[in-house]
Amino acid sequence: MGQTPETGQAGNNFGHRMGEHVAKRLGTQLLETGTGSNEAIYDGERVILKSAHKNTSSIGVTINVLETVQAIIATFEDKNKSSQNLHHYTIYRVSFNWYKEHMKPSRANERASRTTMMVTRSSIRKEGKVIGEFECDF
Repeated sequence: MGQTPETGQAGNNFGHRMGEHVAKRLGTQLLETGTGSNEAIYDGERVILKSAHKNTSSIGVTINVLETVQAIIATFEDKNKSSQNLHHYTIYRVSFNWYKEHMKPSRANERASRTTMMVTRSSIRKEGKVIGEFECDF
């Protein structure tokens, strides 16, 4: 099933909340970019922080953001480790070059296919570097 405006807004809200949470866990803070993206400086690199609940199969980064970052940090909820009250997440890092090699245009709509590049969760989990794990109630 495709995304509706309501589920899209809920995902956007989750992403911003999780971006702030992950930034704190990594010992950094989100940059004031004026774009609403979750960009930060981590380990000397400009990165974008992306996140996904357990049933989300991929993450997307806009082309404009990809032009400014050196790495993508993806935080994924773990299906088999989360309980009803506590969600377990693993944080992965992939380089810009790796993301570029694996990305495909979004299939959400025509505009998104020109502006947003997607990579599957399974690819990032398989080849990304694990840089952290945590549990939280959202």
